[in-house]
Amino acid sequence: MMKVNSKVLGLMIGVFFIPLSLIGCAENGESSGETKIFEIANTEEVVGKKGEEVLTLRKHYMILNSPEDLIDLKDLVEGYVKNHPVESENKFIDLSFYRESSDLPRNWQPDESYMNTDRLEHHKSDLIASITWSDTQPQKEYDVYDKSKEGKILKRMRFIEDRLVE
Repeated sequence: MMKVNSKVLGLMIGVFFIPLSLIGCAENGESSGETKIFEIANTEEVVGKKGEEVLTLRKHYMILNSPEDLIDLKDLVEGYVKNHPVESENKFIDLSFYRESSDLPRNWQPDESYMNTDRLEHHKSDLIASITWSDTQPQKEYDVYDKSKEGKILKRMRFIEDRLVE
């Protein structure tokens, strides 16, 4: 009798927990392969003081499941900025896009604690795209990178708007 109860219990656990774990993977996009971009919380920087001629605004984003083709990557970040405009009056805008990695997971947050410091500048190996422009230079400049897992640049492309410059 005990063997039957343990088999039934095991079957019940399997019936409930396996589908729930599969649903959880699909909901967070890990298994779907869907490309997503979101701003990394607590990383926006404004350099300069109001009243100065030009302020610098730096924003940082995470790309989940980024395209491998650099032209597709450029088109992705360009489309994102068109759909999520950044107010740029009297500002220099610098947007950085990072890939998800073991060192930079999707829930990463800066850490300025006493014994540990972890800032985005420590994760340049995961930087895969950037866009810059200003009021005085309204043409957007794009840099996109293909990098190894270790962060070594394998290929780089630079664009001014839609024109490849290198």
